[in-house]
Amino acid sequence: MSTEKQMQHGKNKILLFRRLADQNTEAAKLAFQTEHTFSYSRDLETILTKDGNVINVGGLESEVEINAIQAKDDPLFDLLRQSVIKGEKLELWEVAVDEDLKDEEDKYPAVYAQGYLSEWEDPANVEENITISSTFTVEMEPQFGRATLTAEQEQAAQYAFKDTTAVTP
Repeated sequence: MSTEKQMQHGKNKILLFRRLADQNTEAAKLAFQTEHTFSYSRDLETILTKDGNVINVGGLESEVEINAIQAKDDPLFDLLRQSVIKGEKLELWEVAVDEDLKDEEDKYPAVYAQGYLSEWEDPANVEENITISSTFTVEMEPQFGRATLTAEQEQAAQYAFKDTTAVTP
């Protein structure tokens, strides 16, 4: 048995979004992100005492910095832009779409969070694709677990190898 560790690739971590108000009617939608960063931080205040330093630990702050390419007629980008304008709460999943990490129930490791997009930048450069940048600010603590992807979500994330024969339903 090999003890060699395999590296996890950033391209296998995808983001899915949904308006919290739509959780009973819609599946989460995939963004064509080029990069995202999930960050966790706490303020630590050092208090000097006569016996040495004491650390006062602040609350957890989490956010996700997102860069994504805008597709033509993409309803997700309209939803995300409107969520900033209207101050609507969103759900976000960061899913590690790696077949080696899929469990026996076909679920992938995931981080789930609720929060708000705090900004939306929509540049239009003459020589490049439209690349949106935004910041998702997490409310409370992100939750870690496993997520199921629909066939449509998996196909959007990465198509699988198919044979040359006709596909029958």
